Amino acid sequence: MSRIVTILGFVAVGVFGLVLAWYGKRAPDRVAPFGTLLDRVMASRAIRITILVFWWWLGWHFFVAAPLPASS
Repeated sequence: MSRIVTILGFVAVGVFGLVLAWYGKRAPDRVAPFGTLLDRVMASRAIRITILVFWWWLGWHFFVAAPLPASS
């Protein structure tokens, strides 16, 4: 059950991000468009490295590491 809640949480965050990106294109005076946000975020080398490590960690936990056996 907790796995489903976790997956739904990630899906909800993804959907929220897509809605926010769409709203940024629609009303750029209220919310920065996604491209502008990326330009500002990627200007810092430390943040680029942090994002790279985060993606590595996420991929490792979802695609490489074997799940632990369920205890009954």
